[in-house]
Amino acid sequence: MRPEVGNARRNVDRRDRHRKKGANSATKSSCFSKIKSAKGFHDKAYKQMRKDMDATLKGFDDTLWDDTQYVANILQRHVQQRTAQLYAKNPKAVAKRRKRMEHVAWDGDQKTLMMAYEASQQAAEMGMPPPPEAAMIIQDFQNAKNNNKMLDNTALTLENLFDYYMKEQTPTFKNEMKALVRRVVTTGVGFVKVNYQREMQRSPEVSAKISDVQSQIDFLRRVSSEAAEGEIEQDDPQIEELMLSMKALMDQDMITVREGLVFDFPEANSIIIDPMCRQVRGFVGAGWLAHELYLSPDEIKEIYDVDLGNQFRSYDMKGRLTGSNDPYDQKVSYNEQNGEGVNKGLVQIFDIFDKKTGVQYCVADGYDDFLREPSSPDIHVESFWPIFSLVFNEVEHKDHLYPPSDVQLLMPMQHEYNRARQGLREHRRANRPKYAAPAGVLEPADKEKLSTHPANAVIELQALASGQKVSDVIQPIGQIGIDPNLYEVRTIFDDIQLVVGAQEAQFGGVSKATATETSIAESARMSSLGANIDELDSFMSEITRAAGQVLLQEMSVEAVKKIVGPGAVWPELTRLDVMEEILLEIEAGSTGKPNRAAELQNMERIMPFLLQIPGIDPQWLAKELLKRLDDKLELNEAFADQVPSIVAMNQLQRPGTGDPALQGSPQGGADNAPQMASGGSLPPMGANQ
Repeated sequence: MRPEVGNARRNVDRRDRHRKKGANSATKSSCFSKIKSAKGFHDKAYKQMRKDMDATLKGFDDTLWDDTQYVANILQRHVQQRTAQLYAKNPKAVAKRRKRMEHVAWDGDQKTLMMAYEASQQAAEMGMPPPPEAAMIIQDFQNAKNNNKMLDNTALTLENLFDYYMKEQTPTFKNEMKALVRRVVTTGVGFVKVNYQREMQRSPEVSAKISDVQSQIDFLRRVSSEAAEGEIEQDDPQIEELMLSMKALMDQDMITVREGLVFDFPEANSIIIDPMCRQVRGFVGAGWLAHELYLSPDEIKEIYDVDLGNQFRSYDMKGRLTGSNDPYDQKVSYNEQNGEGVNKGLVQIFDIFDKKTGVQYCVADGYDDFLREPSSPDIHVESFWPIFSLVFNEVEHKDHLYPPSDVQLLMPMQHEYNRARQGLREHRRANRPKYAAPAGVLEPADKEKLSTHPANAVIELQALASGQKVSDVIQPIGQIGIDPNLYEVRTIFDDIQLVVGAQEAQFGGVSKATATETSIAESARMSSLGANIDELDSFMSEITRAAGQVLLQEMSVEAVKKIVGPGAVWPELTRLDVMEEILLEIEAGSTGKPNRAAELQNMERIMPFLLQIPGIDPQWLAKELLKRLDDKLELNEAFADQVPSIVAMNQLQRPGTGDPALQGSPQGGADNAPQMASGGSLPPMGANQ
């Protein structure tokens, strides 16, 4: 190739790169413009969230009260109790296939199937091929049965995978979900972001990860590359950190870098919603969503392999813009006395999901280019958004997208309670013993003796003449009695019951209501709580359904069998098959405290009828009974083939002589019931039976 041709080609490539960078810069500026505009649009809601968090911590609003006055923090008590009531344990994931009309030749009638089997058996006895129609029905039945069995085994594998990754996440899924419920009760809204951690690839979410050494490997890669490029000198402290980190990895017997499902729980104000959104739940009407994160420049280089240099705006730990008047000055002062600030500023990052274009962007404030090239989202779910929202007090209002929190609803009652108790405190202080004397009669020393004397003291007063009565010089001042009706708080708890459905007894108070009133109030409270539990179960169904779709798309057969076992079933499905075929749903009511008394009572009522119905599987019956008891027994190890029930074995060992009351008659009693066959099943029933 001639030199001038090579130079011309390099010039064309350089112009293409500049043109691409210019286009990226324009697109990036447009992204930042709409995000900043949306943050301003939701600024009032974000301030209310901060106000609610401060009130939950302190027990009052800073603008109406202060900590020098009486404070009884019923807000925090309500948040903790409501969290415990709503999320008592991890949910049970139940994967199930969708009901479909699988059969083409068979009409679904058992009589038709039995006639086809009989015709095929008769033809086989005569040495003839089965009738075509009968063979077609039997083959159609077997194909649908095998396909359904495959899907059921896939659903069971999916359940085990989901349970595994719920336990593998750090911090644990239960702790994060309880924190999410607490956040929703406090701020009115909470979010969960479903993600997939891949091998040798670190996600930017700092609160969700699988416990492994991926972060250490990223740190080693960054520092070693900077040292090779000469950006870090040999005497730099990071070189010492590099050596220590390498030694720590080498000391480990086994180094694992894993992949799998992770759930991130961003803060309530870190998800920026398109102002066109009309409903938080499901993001109805939204064209885009953005996840706001703050990372250090070193973390950005480790995750995205991008060196920002000085091209970023610096933020502190609380997300406030810092530095000098120059917006691109990344230096942040560090106060060694109080530990505030960081040596290097943090970078504001937005992970943007644009539904209209189907593209995911990742931009940093102050950086002209994208941190990575715009592309389709890392994970694909049916709703497009990998982010899901949870709200409890959703209301319909055109000007307010975010619903009010429980804390915001309880704020007037909290302040009224504080004022009532503060008034009682002031009244008690005002009623302390006090005395009156004519002006100028008592000397300062006399006043000191009267106010600070010990018990059983003999006090000599200079103002008291010989033979003069003490009452002539000093007299007690009468007190005003305390009227309890002025400072009663029961009506405040009545309002709390009406607003958030919490009774006075839940806050530790002793209610004077009758048993009937308490029962009615408890029924109303359970109804309100049940609505929130239903919202939580619906929310869990959404995120676990998305998690199932992600697992089916991303995980290989080898990885699944390594986790679940060699018997795992994991079909190779297309994305459309994943979205349509199998659903992963949360069993209703499994996140809250189970009402065992009601469930056991229902089971006791229906058990006698189930025992009399022919064909009921005893193993299924035992599993359902243990489920109601919430017991952890493993029934698969308890069942043995060809073994009758314990009652049947006891009947076989019944003595032939002895007390007549202990001997049954062959013509009556339990012997008249249908007896189990030797294989452990009931004999075949007739068509009429």
